[in-house]
Amino acid sequence: MEFDLTGRHIVITGGAGALGSAVVKLLLKAGARCSVPCFNEKELESFLQKDEQDVYTKTPVNLADEQQCRSFYELAVSAQGGLWGSVHIAGGFGMGAIEDTPLADFNKQIQMNTITCYNSCRAAVHWMRKSTHGGGRIVNIASRPGVEPRQGKQMTAYTVAKAGVAALTESLAAEVVGDDILVNAIAPSTIDTEANRSAMPDANYDDWPKPEQLAQQIGYLVSPRNEVTRGAVVPVYGKS
Repeated sequence: MEFDLTGRHIVITGGAGALGSAVVKLLLKAGARCSVPCFNEKELESFLQKDEQDVYTKTPVNLADEQQCRSFYELAVSAQGGLWGSVHIAGGFGMGAIEDTPLADFNKQIQMNTITCYNSCRAAVHWMRKSTHGGGRIVNIASRPGVEPRQGKQMTAYTVAKAGVAALTESLAAEVVGDDILVNAIAPSTIDTEANRSAMPDANYDDWPKPEQLAQQIGYLVSPRNEVTRGAVVPVYGKS
Protein backbone atom coordinates (compact mmCIF):
# COMPACT_ATOMS: atom_id res chain seq x y z
CA MET A 1 0.00 0.00 0.00
CA GLU A 2 1.43 3.37 -1.03
CA PHE A 3 0.97 6.61 0.90
CA ASP A 4 1.86 10.17 -0.06
CA LEU A 5 2.91 12.02 3.07
CA THR A 6 5.21 14.50 1.34
CA GLY A 7 6.07 17.34 3.68
CA ARG A 8 3.74 16.18 6.45
CA HIS A 9 5.15 16.25 9.96
CA ILE A 10 4.43 13.18 12.11
CA VAL A 11 5.53 12.43 15.68
CA ILE A 12 6.24 8.79 16.48
CA THR A 13 6.61 8.04 20.19
CA GLY A 14 8.44 4.78 20.78
CA GLY A 15 9.93 5.29 17.34
CA ALA A 16 13.25 3.75 18.31
CA GLY A 17 11.77 0.31 19.03
CA ALA A 18 11.09 -2.61 16.71
CA LEU A 19 7.61 -1.49 15.66
CA GLY A 20 8.52 2.19 15.83
CA SER A 21 11.49 1.80 13.52
CA ALA A 22 9.32 0.00 10.97
CA VAL A 23 6.79 2.83 11.14
CA VAL A 24 9.43 5.56 10.79
CA LYS A 25 10.96 3.74 7.81
CA LEU A 26 7.61 3.54 6.05
CA LEU A 27 6.69 7.16 6.79
CA LEU A 28 10.05 8.47 5.59
CA LYS A 29 9.66 6.50 2.38
CA ALA A 30 6.27 8.19 1.91
CA GLY A 31 7.90 11.61 2.24
CA ALA A 32 7.01 12.50 5.82
CA ARG A 33 9.10 14.48 8.29
CA CYS A 34 9.41 12.42 11.47
CA SER A 35 10.01 13.47 15.07
CA VAL A 36 10.97 10.84 17.63
CA PRO A 37 11.35 11.39 21.39
CA CYS A 38 13.79 9.03 23.10
CA PHE A 39 13.61 8.16 26.78
CA ASN A 40 17.40 8.00 27.19
CA GLU A 41 20.68 7.88 25.27
CA LYS A 42 20.61 4.09 25.03
CA GLU A 43 17.29 4.24 23.24
CA LEU A 44 18.59 6.91 20.89
CA GLU A 45 21.69 4.86 20.07
CA SER A 46 19.53 1.91 19.01
CA PHE A 47 17.34 4.06 16.73
CA LEU A 48 18.26 2.98 13.21
CA GLN A 49 17.00 6.11 11.42
CA LYS A 50 18.37 8.72 13.83
CA ASP A 51 20.82 10.17 11.28
CA GLU A 52 18.47 10.26 8.31
CA GLN A 53 17.33 13.48 6.73
CA ASP A 54 13.89 14.68 7.90
CA VAL A 55 14.25 12.98 11.30
CA TYR A 56 14.24 15.07 14.47
CA THR A 57 15.14 13.42 17.78
CA LYS A 58 15.42 14.60 21.35
CA THR A 59 16.61 12.89 24.53
CA PRO A 60 15.89 12.45 27.36
CA VAL A 61 12.11 12.72 27.12
CA ASN A 62 9.81 11.13 29.69
CA LEU A 63 6.39 11.16 28.04
CA ALA A 64 4.72 10.33 31.35
CA ASP A 65 5.80 13.79 32.51
CA GLU A 66 3.25 16.27 31.17
CA GLN A 67 5.66 19.17 30.84
CA GLN A 68 8.40 17.12 29.15
CA CYS A 69 5.87 15.76 26.68
CA ARG A 70 4.45 19.17 25.83
CA SER A 71 7.95 20.61 25.51
CA PHE A 72 8.96 17.89 23.07
CA TYR A 73 6.00 18.56 20.80
CA GLU A 74 6.72 22.29 20.87
CA LEU A 75 10.36 21.72 19.91
CA ALA A 76 9.39 19.21 17.23
CA VAL A 77 6.95 21.64 15.62
CA SER A 78 9.57 24.36 15.74
CA ALA A 79 12.07 22.07 14.00
CA GLN A 80 9.80 20.24 11.54
CA GLY A 81 6.79 22.46 10.94
CA GLY A 82 3.07 22.17 11.67
CA LEU A 83 1.87 18.84 13.02
CA TRP A 84 -0.17 16.55 10.80
CA GLY A 85 0.07 13.17 12.55
CA SER A 86 1.01 11.57 15.85
CA VAL A 87 1.58 7.84 16.37
CA HIS A 88 1.81 6.69 19.98
CA ILE A 89 3.80 3.46 20.25
CA ALA A 90 5.64 4.22 23.50
CA GLY A 91 4.70 1.80 26.27
CA GLY A 92 5.76 -1.33 28.04
CA PHE A 93 4.67 -4.88 28.79
CA GLY A 94 4.40 -6.57 32.14
CA MET A 95 3.48 -10.11 33.14
CA GLY A 96 2.41 -11.12 36.63
CA ALA A 97 -0.50 -12.54 38.59
CA ILE A 98 -2.32 -9.97 40.70
CA GLU A 99 -0.81 -11.30 43.95
CA ASP A 100 2.64 -10.78 42.46
CA THR A 101 1.87 -7.28 41.18
CA PRO A 102 2.02 -4.60 43.89
CA LEU A 103 0.38 -1.24 43.40
CA ALA A 104 3.71 0.30 42.38
CA ASP A 105 3.96 -2.11 39.44
CA PHE A 106 0.33 -1.48 38.49
CA ASN A 107 0.99 2.26 38.51
CA LYS A 108 4.09 1.70 36.39
CA GLN A 109 1.96 0.04 33.70
CA ILE A 110 -0.54 2.89 33.82
CA GLN A 111 2.27 5.43 33.52
CA MET A 112 4.08 3.65 30.67
CA ASN A 113 0.98 2.92 28.61
CA THR A 114 -2.07 5.02 29.49
CA ILE A 115 -0.42 8.22 30.73
CA THR A 116 2.17 8.46 27.96
CA CYS A 117 -0.61 8.02 25.41
CA TYR A 118 -2.86 10.58 27.12
CA ASN A 119 -0.12 13.20 27.36
CA SER A 120 0.87 12.64 23.73
CA CYS A 121 -2.73 12.85 22.50
CA ARG A 122 -3.26 16.06 24.44
CA ALA A 123 -0.13 17.70 23.02
CA ALA A 124 -0.90 16.45 19.51
CA VAL A 125 -4.43 17.85 19.51
CA HIS A 126 -3.11 21.22 20.69
CA TRP A 127 -0.63 21.52 17.82
CA MET A 128 -2.95 20.07 15.17
CA ARG A 129 -5.52 22.73 16.05
CA LYS A 130 -2.83 25.42 15.63
CA SER A 131 -1.56 24.08 12.31
CA THR A 132 -2.33 26.11 9.19
CA HIS A 133 -3.21 23.03 7.10
CA GLY A 134 -5.99 22.05 9.53
CA GLY A 135 -6.94 18.62 10.76
CA GLY A 136 -4.68 15.68 11.48
CA ARG A 137 -4.48 12.00 12.34
CA ILE A 138 -3.69 10.23 15.61
CA VAL A 139 -2.95 6.52 15.93
CA ASN A 140 -2.62 4.83 19.32
CA ILE A 141 -1.40 1.34 20.17
CA ALA A 142 -3.77 -0.73 22.30
CA SER A 143 -3.42 -4.52 22.56
CA ARG A 144 -5.46 -7.67 22.22
CA PRO A 145 -5.91 -8.01 26.00
CA GLY A 146 -6.88 -4.35 26.10
CA VAL A 147 -9.93 -5.04 23.93
CA GLU A 148 -10.44 -8.67 24.97
CA PRO A 149 -9.72 -8.52 28.73
CA ARG A 150 -10.26 -12.26 29.22
CA GLN A 151 -7.07 -12.69 27.17
CA GLY A 152 -5.25 -10.81 29.94
CA LYS A 153 -4.80 -13.68 32.38
CA GLN A 154 -1.58 -13.25 34.39
CA MET A 155 -1.14 -9.72 33.02
CA THR A 156 -3.99 -7.79 34.63
CA ALA A 157 -2.06 -4.55 35.16
CA TYR A 158 -0.97 -4.43 31.52
CA THR A 159 -4.49 -5.33 30.38
CA VAL A 160 -6.06 -2.50 32.37
CA ALA A 161 -3.47 -0.01 31.10
CA LYS A 162 -4.06 -0.92 27.45
CA ALA A 163 -7.83 -0.95 27.96
CA GLY A 164 -7.38 2.66 28.99
CA VAL A 165 -5.68 3.37 25.66
CA ALA A 166 -8.60 1.79 23.79
CA ALA A 167 -11.16 3.82 25.74
CA LEU A 168 -9.14 7.01 25.28
CA THR A 169 -9.08 6.40 21.53
CA GLU A 170 -12.84 6.01 21.22
CA SER A 171 -13.66 8.94 23.48
CA LEU A 172 -11.16 11.36 21.94
CA ALA A 173 -12.24 10.43 18.42
CA ALA A 174 -15.73 11.75 19.18
CA GLU A 175 -14.32 14.87 20.84
CA VAL A 176 -12.10 16.14 18.03
CA VAL A 177 -13.79 14.97 14.83
CA GLY A 178 -15.16 18.50 14.36
CA ASP A 179 -11.55 19.64 13.95
CA ASP A 180 -11.01 17.03 11.20
CA ILE A 181 -8.71 15.13 13.57
CA LEU A 182 -9.34 11.42 13.13
CA VAL A 183 -8.25 9.26 16.07
CA ASN A 184 -7.85 5.49 15.80
CA ALA A 185 -5.83 2.66 17.32
CA ILE A 186 -4.54 -0.75 16.41
CA ALA A 187 -4.68 -3.65 18.85
CA PRO A 188 -1.90 -6.16 18.12
CA SER A 189 -1.52 -9.62 19.49
CA THR A 190 2.08 -10.68 20.20
CA ILE A 191 4.32 -8.89 17.71
CA ASP A 192 7.12 -10.81 16.00
CA THR A 193 10.14 -9.07 17.51
CA GLU A 194 13.50 -10.34 18.67
CA ALA A 195 12.58 -9.63 22.29
CA ASN A 196 9.31 -11.56 22.07
CA ARG A 197 11.00 -14.51 20.38
CA SER A 198 13.56 -14.62 23.17
CA ALA A 199 10.81 -14.51 25.80
CA MET A 200 8.75 -17.25 24.08
CA PRO A 201 11.21 -19.55 22.31
CA ASP A 202 8.65 -22.33 21.75
CA ALA A 203 5.97 -20.17 20.13
CA ASN A 204 4.93 -20.34 16.49
CA TYR A 205 6.42 -17.10 15.19
CA ASP A 206 4.77 -17.50 11.79
CA ASP A 207 1.42 -16.70 13.38
CA TRP A 208 2.55 -13.41 14.90
CA PRO A 209 1.99 -10.11 13.06
CA LYS A 210 5.23 -8.56 11.80
CA PRO A 211 6.28 -4.97 12.55
CA GLU A 212 6.25 -4.16 8.83
CA GLN A 213 2.67 -5.43 8.52
CA LEU A 214 1.52 -3.34 11.44
CA ALA A 215 3.35 -0.32 10.03
CA GLN A 216 1.21 -0.59 6.90
CA GLN A 217 -1.96 -0.43 8.99
CA ILE A 218 -0.65 2.54 10.94
CA GLY A 219 0.51 4.25 7.75
CA TYR A 220 -2.98 4.11 6.28
CA LEU A 221 -4.69 5.40 9.44
CA VAL A 222 -2.26 8.33 9.79
CA SER A 223 -2.41 9.27 6.10
CA PRO A 224 -4.82 11.62 4.30
CA ARG A 225 -6.14 8.54 2.50
CA ASN A 226 -8.01 7.79 5.69
CA GLU A 227 -10.94 10.16 5.25
CA VAL A 228 -13.67 8.47 7.30
CA THR A 229 -12.31 5.99 9.84
CA ARG A 230 -12.37 7.30 13.41
CA GLY A 231 -12.80 5.77 16.84
CA ALA A 232 -11.73 2.35 15.58
CA VAL A 233 -9.57 -0.01 17.59
CA VAL A 234 -8.48 -2.31 14.79
CA PRO A 235 -7.63 -5.93 15.68
CA VAL A 236 -4.30 -6.85 14.08
CA TYR A 237 -3.78 -10.36 15.43
CA GLY A 238 -2.22 -12.13 12.49
CA LYS A 239 -3.05 -15.83 12.79
CA SER A 240 -2.53 -16.02 16.54
